[in-house]
Parts: sequence; C-alpha cells; structure tokens
Amino acid sequence: MPKVSIVLPNYNYARYLDERIQSLLNQTYTDFELIIVDDASKDNSLEVIAKYTSDPRIKTLFFNENSGLPYKRWNDGCDLATGDYILFAGADDSCAPTLVEKLVEKLDANPNVGIAYSQSLEIDSQGKVIRSLKIHTDDLSKERWSKDFVDKGTTECGYMAVRNIIPNASAVMIRRTLFESAGRFDEQLRLVADWMLWVKLLLVSDVAYVAEPLNYFRTHPHTVRSSSQKVGLHIEEEYQVLSFISEDERISKALLEKAYYNMANRWVNSVLRLAVTKPGIVVDKTRNVYSFVRQIDPKIDNRLLQRFLTDVSTLGMFTLRKKLIRR
Repeated sequence: MPKVSIVLPNYNYARYLDERIQSLLNQTYTDFELIIVDDASKDNSLEVIAKYTSDPRIKTLFFNENSGLPYKRWNDGCDLATGDYILFAGADDSCAPTLVEKLVEKLDANPNVGIAYSQSLEIDSQGKVIRSLKIHTDDLSKERWSKDFVDKGTTECGYMAVRNIIPNASAVMIRRTLFESAGRFDEQLRLVADWMLWVKLLLVSDVAYVAEPLNYFRTHPHTVRSSSQKVGLHIEEEYQVLSFISEDERISKALLEKAYYNMANRWVNSVLRLAVTKPGIVVDKTRNVYSFVRQIDPKIDNRLLQRFLTDVSTLGMFTLRKKLIRR
C-alpha cells in the first residue's frame, strides 16, 4: 500500500485539472496514490481525468449528482484512501514538485506530529504569483513562520483562535488515523470545516511547518468562499471554531480574549461592508448573527461598545486633524 493518499476533489475545474494533476504526478516523492473525486461536474472535467486513468497510481470516484456540500466529497475520497498520510489537493490549486516529499519527511521524523504544512503562494487564474500568504497573527509572531519548526499543537491552537494560520488545505498533510478519530471534516460547516479539523488535530498532536512556499493557492471568482458564501455565515462558523478552542483549558486566556475581540472587529467590518453592498438586508442579517454570537460570547456587548468608542475616538482625532489643517 502507498505511504500517502492524495485526495483531489473536483467540481467544474476542468480548466485547471491538467496543471493540477500533473503537478501531483510529477512529485519527487513517488510512493502515493491519487484519488480523484468528481462531484457531478457539468464541464469537460471527466474528459480531462480520462487522460490520466491509465496511470496505476490513480483511483477515481465519480458522482452523478452534486452533493451541494463543499466538504462532503473530501470525506468520500477518504473512503478509498489506504495511505498512512493524507493530503487534500484542491482541483484549482497547484504545487511545487517537492511538496509531498518535504511534508512526508516532517511526519516521518516526528511521530508526535499529526499535521504538517508549508507556506503558500497565492496565484491568479493564469498562474501568476500574487503574493505570499500571510500566516502570522501579528508583527510579533511574524518571525516564527520565517523558518521551519516543530511545536506543540496547543501552541498553534492559540494562534488558530486569533485566525486560521493554515489558510489553504492544499498545503497540509495529516495522519489518516488522526483524521478518522477526529471525525473527518464536519460537513455541516460550509466554509471553515478545514479550520475546525486543523484545531481538532492540533489539540491531540504536534505540528510541523515548512517555511519554503511549496503550495500554490489559486484565487479566482469561482472559489467556494467567493461564489457560495452566505451573508453572515462565515462569522457564525468562525465563532463556532473559536468556541470549540475556548473549551480547552490549555489555551492561553489572554490569547482567547484577543481572539474574541478580533472576531467582534471582523463582524463589525463585515456589517459595514454589507451596509454598502446589500443595505436592504443588513438589519435582519445583523440581528440574526447577533442572536447567534451572544450565545457563544457573553461579553459581546462590551466588545462592541469598546469598538464603538474606539471608532468615535478615531473619528474625533480625524476631525480635529482636518480643522488644524484648514487653519
């Protein structure tokens, strides 16, 4: 049986599939199987996949009806997995030829590590590099991700409470036994099931990081987050992740307070954007999210008040500055 199972879920990404499949088949590490799962694509994805099915490393799983759930086919692909390690490869992403090799090295050398990931580069629809993905939580932690490290998973969870510092699943390799024991991806979460899974794994195992950018995360108008995100849903789901982390007593209380305050800020910023783009629904959506958030964060009123006072103070300084400039 192969050491690594690579699960490639696809839906209507035929335009990227050739590049994606070749980037995986041409890895320097060769002891792997590639499981391609198609969720009833309506484009010519099946024609592209058919060009590679003669490769003995490839397994295929085709569905006649679309699941409607972004993470369900990720779990379905794992039903065919036999490897010790799993890597989930987004069909619209790409990678360097040494990605699998470098991540396997980390897991092989550190039995307590359950999740290994690399830095990522963001690319556009044409494959042009846009930037290196930001994974630090603030300027103080920026140095931490500038070089390889192995650390306690609970330490990483502290950062995970502030933001998802593993922003692309295609950069991640995990132990299959831990994936199964963690309950796989939570299919009820449409946007942050990967974030929740990373947290569950980090609470029971250590983490390894490769600073070299070996993963290429493609952004375009048809990604799950940009095309199917419901208004306010991302806030509710992120609060669920934060609530789950908060239940573990090993996580720094100071970091959790910072995380809850940052979440409140993200929510306010989301509401302000909504007020501009969809003013007709902002009141109802904000009321619904507030009712949900209040069950998770009893201090939400104080945090919102603090944000309001900060904004008023900032606005006051801005007005004073304008008056001084005029004079």
